[in-house]
Amino acid sequence: MDFELSSEQRAIRDTVREFARSALAPGYLDRARSSDFPWELHRRVAELGALGVLTQDEHNPLGAPDYLTAGVVVEELAYGDSNLANAAIIPMFTSALISEFATEPVRERLLGPLLSGEIYLAFGLTEPGSGSDAAAMRTTAVADADGYSISGEKTSVTMLGESEAILLLARTVRDGAAVGVSAFVVPLDAPGIATASMHDTGWRSLGRGTLALEEVRVSAEALVGAEGAAFRTVLSGFDFTRPLLVLTAVGCASVAIDDTVRYARERSAFGAPLARFEGISFPLAEHATRLEAARLLCYAALCGRGAGTAHTAHAAMAKWFGAQAATAAVHDCLLMHGNYGYTTELPFEQRLRDVMAIEIADGTAQVQKMIIARELFGADFLPYAR
Repeated sequence: MDFELSSEQRAIRDTVREFARSALAPGYLDRARSSDFPWELHRRVAELGALGVLTQDEHNPLGAPDYLTAGVVVEELAYGDSNLANAAIIPMFTSALISEFATEPVRERLLGPLLSGEIYLAFGLTEPGSGSDAAAMRTTAVADADGYSISGEKTSVTMLGESEAILLLARTVRDGAAVGVSAFVVPLDAPGIATASMHDTGWRSLGRGTLALEEVRVSAEALVGAEGAAFRTVLSGFDFTRPLLVLTAVGCASVAIDDTVRYARERSAFGAPLARFEGISFPLAEHATRLEAARLLCYAALCGRGAGTAHTAHAAMAKWFGAQAATAAVHDCLLMHGNYGYTTELPFEQRLRDVMAIEIADGTAQVQKMIIARELFGADFLPYAR
């Protein structure tokens, strides 16, 4: 598997890198402490063409979906601002689904504004009683002659308060019979919808929320993909969003390590720079190694996705190993700065709270190990197999 970037990919990487380090990094800490989403900067990310690299149509600056490029983009963005990097992943994901599976009216209405950063489309899977166990979802869409009536509840919806609509999954019933799980685009101003915000320790500028739906009407054109096919068409997207999420964590941890390396060169103790003490240099060497391993696992998953080869196990390995490696790296960087690292004057405590979210999003370490075990042993040997 060749991870060498093409000249076009390197050009995109260098453009995003310069933008992230000059335009995003200086204001990261202030933005991360605020509950206001930085729409202007999100639109500048969109102007780079970053949000459309996974779409199927003319909105893609590369001409076709490129999963490795998406990974390179979000890691570079995260070096400057991990929250804005994570804010880019959801439009990448939802625009890919809309461009490939949505009806023509939905594509025409949403795709341009979504990829220009003018609007946001949230994604709703998790419910109060189900998360990674998506088969346990209870939200229901009842089909009739005029479309669908959707009732249920979604929780932990990232960017809900900033979104115009939501792409959500619901169990679908037609003529009294269950036909599987389907995906729908639902306007958030539709009658029968109520929302509330959640207050998190990190990801404050993105925000999360809960959504209640009571007999919310949508037309047949709101269906994304075939009826009952969402497990196959939508949830398979986690095999590329998981490595993308991890690469934002790698970017966040990488800037923490770079900051700590500079500090260890400049700060002295007992007559020598901290960098000469193995208690400082060895852990940083270990973290740099683990982050590189995480990066390569992510690349393997993304390249597999692009090539159409098996990549589910690599995605889960990246998500389990990479998210924990990044959190551990940021945590140690905080400690290496001593008492100042624990203050709000330096960005380490904020980075730690932000990067910890990646250990939860798209499935915890325990869920990833279940996926890896399934790939090793087969589904018959999972704990819930009967």
